[in-house]
Amino acid sequence: MFGRKKKLDQGPITATVDWRDIRIFSADWWNPVGVTPAMRDRCVGLTPVWATASVTALKGWGVTAFLDQDWEKDEKSGAFGLFTDPEHLRPICRLLEPETGDDGSLIYTAVDGQGATIGTITKVPPSYRRFKHTWRIRTPAGQVINGRHWMATKQAHHQSARELLNPLNYLGMALDDGSAGGGDGGPRGRRLLWVDPADDSKRAHRTHMMESCSADWCRITNLTPEQLDRRLALLAVIAEGRSVNVKPRF
Repeated sequence: MFGRKKKLDQGPITATVDWRDIRIFSADWWNPVGVTPAMRDRCVGLTPVWATASVTALKGWGVTAFLDQDWEKDEKSGAFGLFTDPEHLRPICRLLEPETGDDGSLIYTAVDGQGATIGTITKVPPSYRRFKHTWRIRTPAGQVINGRHWMATKQAHHQSARELLNPLNYLGMALDDGSAGGGDGGPRGRRLLWVDPADDSKRAHRTHMMESCSADWCRITNLTPEQLDRRLALLAVIAEGRSVNVKPRF
């Protein structure tokens, strides 16, 4: 009666950040800013997608989704889904198994939780031109957004990304030092800038939609909420991360 209260056994947390509101997200659960050790401990053995609706990386982090497949280690190209619960019972969206195009590209159909198509995501095969490997999002309305290697993208876009990134964020520091794989605490995989190629104004703030470093980290710009379904952003960035042979941190 007078002893210490028994601590309740808390299970895995469910999604607390609505995918419609996210501005920064990461499928690498090792140490996003604002994710506490207790939150990570409750997601051991799962593949959560951490996110925040804040425009900075310093507050408001929580789970926005759970993957039903791993994304790191070996290269992967198969289907996967995102769910709001760790039991994978309440779907948000899914990438179906890809079809192979005539040029060797992999074309994924993205569907919502009810199976309705919300767009396509294409992995374009690498060409003889270095850094030209591209990922491509196509919306139902026909808009195309290209995920280009940051060294192949117009300097204006690169400069815009550098200005948008918080200097305290590890991706910003990695962009500054130019490291290919990042140092301790830095990003792994491939850094992409996602741009709208239809706008020939060369004004970065009009065409720059988001930046990502595989599934480690992604920031959505102010332009994106009006033009890009957040589910397509999540699926495209995670699919790109799964396509890279990324070594686990531990």
